[in-house]
Amino acid sequence: MAADNWFRQTNWTEQIEREFFAKLSKSRTQRDQYLAIQAMTLADTQPEVALRLVDTYFKTKTTKFDDVRALDARAKANQVLGRVAQSVSAMKEILEAERDHPNFKTNTFTDFPYFVAVNRLSSEYDAALKTLIDREADLAFPINRFKWHAAMSIIHSERDDLTLAKVHAKLAIDAASVVDSGFRYHQDLGLVDERFTDVVAKLTRIAT
Repeated sequence: MAADNWFRQTNWTEQIEREFFAKLSKSRTQRDQYLAIQAMTLADTQPEVALRLVDTYFKTKTTKFDDVRALDARAKANQVLGRVAQSVSAMKEILEAERDHPNFKTNTFTDFPYFVAVNRLSSEYDAALKTLIDREADLAFPINRFKWHAAMSIIHSERDDLTLAKVHAKLAIDAASVVDSGFRYHQDLGLVDERFTDVVAKLTRIAT
């Protein structure tokens, strides 16, 4: 790990933790950001560590500037740990923060409805649909469009509105088949990959 990337550790040991906090203690202006970035870096692979870092962030932060990033790490780590309620709560906090600070943007506007839909969290369907409608203009990448239409399709299917479910299922499948993001220098950015195979299969059944 390069010296200037000490706050993007992909591995975590007691020694790395000691060194991380030693360097963090010397940071005066970007301490909050470093904590949030490190938590995000570990959210998928070491979620318990990520959650501890997020807790430290919220206990010691000096501004709200990195709240969304820290909450995103909390949501992702809880998803990895299978903690559905905690993940939903964190994503809702992110969406609220983004409403208050429109310049703070994440993919939560599609991640939240998609998570609700694939986990069949019926008590959250209304909130998920409202989020999808309110933030449709923010769709940029194929993965966003896929999750947007997939959530729409699955929720409408669960509510027995099969006409809308089929329409959105086909649009989600179209988004999943895109092989070029449309960005000249990042052609593979934001594409739908093999992690979504099961959901694509479910959408195919809805569409037929």
